[in-house]
Amino acid sequence: MRSEYFFSFTVSSLLGVAIETIGNFGYPFGILFIFLAIATLLPTTRDANIRQGFIVSLVLFGCAIGSLAVDVSTARRNTQILNQFIGGVVSVQGIVSSEPDARETNTNVVLETKLIVQGDSSTILPEYTNILVHVPSYPALQYGDEIIVAGKITIPKSIATAPGERTFDYPTYLAKDGIYYEMSFAKVGIVSHGKGNWLIEKLLRFKQILMGNIARVIPEPEASLGGGIVLGTKQSLGKDWIQKFRDSGLAHIVVLSGYNIAVVASVIGRMVIFLPFTARLLSSAAGIILFALMVGGGATVLRATLMALVVILARAMGRESEALRILIFVGWLMVMINPMILLYDVSFQLSFFAALSLVLLAPNLEKYFLFIKNGVMREILVTTISTQIYVAPLLLYHMGTFSLVGLIANLFVLPTIPLAMFFVSLVAVFAAIPLFGTLLAVPTQFLLSYILQVAQLGAQIYFANIRIASFSIVMVVISYIIIFRFSYLIYRAAKK
Repeated sequence: MRSEYFFSFTVSSLLGVAIETIGNFGYPFGILFIFLAIATLLPTTRDANIRQGFIVSLVLFGCAIGSLAVDVSTARRNTQILNQFIGGVVSVQGIVSSEPDARETNTNVVLETKLIVQGDSSTILPEYTNILVHVPSYPALQYGDEIIVAGKITIPKSIATAPGERTFDYPTYLAKDGIYYEMSFAKVGIVSHGKGNWLIEKLLRFKQILMGNIARVIPEPEASLGGGIVLGTKQSLGKDWIQKFRDSGLAHIVVLSGYNIAVVASVIGRMVIFLPFTARLLSSAAGIILFALMVGGGATVLRATLMALVVILARAMGRESEALRILIFVGWLMVMINPMILLYDVSFQLSFFAALSLVLLAPNLEKYFLFIKNGVMREILVTTISTQIYVAPLLLYHMGTFSLVGLIANLFVLPTIPLAMFFVSLVAVFAAIPLFGTLLAVPTQFLLSYILQVAQLGAQIYFANIRIASFSIVMVVISYIIIFRFSYLIYRAAKK
């Protein structure tokens, strides 16, 4: 497919998703654009400017496809299915459909249900619906447990933050996963176990065993950090430490997204540069696929892994135009599967733009850092600069903050991450062996302590963060126009 046709269709499809997500016009909007596309295409058969007319028709058709994708999305179908039960005390029976999110004082579980009981009457819903349920930490729940919870169903509300900071849009954050209702302070009873997908259940059980092995020989908070960077269990670090990692620009280390997976993949590729080309490619791909399996293989993990694989393929191809088309297609396919992630999933947005930076900017920026002889350090520096530039507008828009010390902190931390992941993995597997596990814990704890100290030191610097509470969507668009222009100029300079 010609590039202009490909980009016209994919980009207009994403535009159609955005318009329909915001406007909620319904099926007539998409059907109207299909008729407009046909009406625009017909005259071009007799027109000399066939190519231009076809592109216009393709853009209109793309908008229609994007709009209709939102309308048929399962994540949008259940937006009002439980409205009649809001505010009333009900009993809900269902399956825990994802790994429980254990916090310091409670546990959050996503309950997939079709049965609602209110008083003496029961209602069977027309299709399965997700409810976010906040339950006590005990009894401990597992993925696949069939449970009954009792409480009040409510609609999620935005969460107020500190004065002068952006309000967290909690409803849209949950909407990307098809969750439009929640239940707090619920009473819970376990009916049975093992009702989920057996493969996911086995992977999550294996993950719990590995985390238990880490905690066996490594103290806190190092154990929680180790679990975060290898198994994605960041919650146990606690709010204070997570905030320190954010302030020092190191949040991507403990927040699972394509941001950190792509960076790690690039570093792995550089570290095995002595291997033949195909072996390097397979080593990087195998490393991140293994990582994805270890953390449970959820939707967010899958998207982040695909983005990282695209980056590896892009580096292997060495052609920005082809790599860009692959990346756009993968991102487009993810949005068509779940349109809600385009506007509501910050992790997807960060993953995509981090991967985009490694395709468009990093390969051409590297020539300006050839004075750094160590290939791994040069890769880390170029990768960090590129990703920081590309994700900065999104961080300012969604969180109102951007770390000024992030570049320096990453230069000190990223070289140790692959080594730390390696030792944490060894501890997770061999901790049960008495002497061997203890010996492995020594270098592992040292590396993890070093990362924590860098995060703490970076967060203590008084000018560590820029805080802009009013960074609007218009400013985001302007920022990316400037960034893409800068990337193009760097590309032109690199080709001379």
